[in-house]
Amino acid sequence: MKVHEIKLEYLKHVSMEEFSEFGRIVGRDEDKVKGKFNLHPVTPEAIRDCDVVTKAYWDILPLKDTGERFSLGIIFMKYKPEGTIFEWTECHLETYEWFFPLGGKELIFLLAPKGPIPDPKKTRAFLFGPDEGIMLDKGTWHYPPFTPSGVTPTLMPRYGHLAEVTGSVTEAFGKKYDTPLTIYRKGALHALNTKYYGKGFEGEYNIKLV
Repeated sequence: MKVHEIKLEYLKHVSMEEFSEFGRIVGRDEDKVKGKFNLHPVTPEAIRDCDVVTKAYWDILPLKDTGERFSLGIIFMKYKPEGTIFEWTECHLETYEWFFPLGGKELIFLLAPKGPIPDPKKTRAFLFGPDEGIMLDKGTWHYPPFTPSGVTPTLMPRYGHLAEVTGSVTEAFGKKYDTPLTIYRKGALHALNTKYYGKGFEGEYNIKLV
């Protein structure tokens, strides 16, 4: 078993353009970010529309009304012990996800760029929060975020092909999706067209933080 060791990076030291191969950083001063790149199709113009707002960006990522579904959840993420080997990862091909740690806390995210399979050599680990959140692009490989210590409540919006699982096959958005009940929970709202890679699935993917 080959284990790829990666170092933890502080998201605050990573530019929005550099991070754009994974998704979008949310919470930065948009006036200081120029140019167009993935998930930065426009340069938002700040406005001040009341006396308690210094700046407001009302449309940092225009999402078209395509009939897809929005959900707003809260999840409580826990700590992973030092030396843990992360043996699997997932990606949602038709759903965006956002993660905002609450309570002044932080999260750690293991991410690999979109592609047919995750590349361990391109996998990176980011420490983020509490003043910034992350939006994952469709298709970005990721292990669910975890905490440096304790438990962190996390606000998690989702937008895309979401539906309640009805069985081993779920029909939604004019398609039929494989939703095996060994992975999906019947009746739960899931991101459809999700791929998994690593232990318990196909391939080998072993990552360790150092």
